[in-house]
Amino acid sequence: MSENKLNSLRNCKKCGRLFSSVDGSALCSRCNDNVDDSFTRVREYIYDNPTSSVKDVSHGTGVDADAILKWIREGKITLSDNSNIAFCERCGSPTEGARFCGKCVRELTSGLKKGIEDTAGPAIKHRGMHIKEEKE
Repeated sequence: MSENKLNSLRNCKKCGRLFSSVDGSALCSRCNDNVDDSFTRVREYIYDNPTSSVKDVSHGTGVDADAILKWIREGKITLSDNSNIAFCERCGSPTEGARFCGKCVRELTSGLKKGIEDTAGPAIKHRGMHIKEEKE
């Protein structure tokens, strides 16, 4: 076997099968075909159900939600304006159409409450009128 062919041998990241990777692909041809089929199912499902969430698409197609989100982030799947699939503006994780995910909402809420308490705390202590006594 030539040196070039030995350098192109890889194990498929998905199934572990040994294959010759001519173009640097991480998946064998069988797994690559499965990914293409999954992508087609997801694309057609979203086309037929444009307001579906990631969970709905995953359940309806049998494709892992992480794969669907990856294709959306990569721009392989474009979403309509009516879509319920969105990403958190703070951390980038998926949301159900909201600007922020649940985790970030909780963190932002607690941060705001803490900030309000910090600014309100000293002001309350020093409210009112005080008389300064002169020392003799």
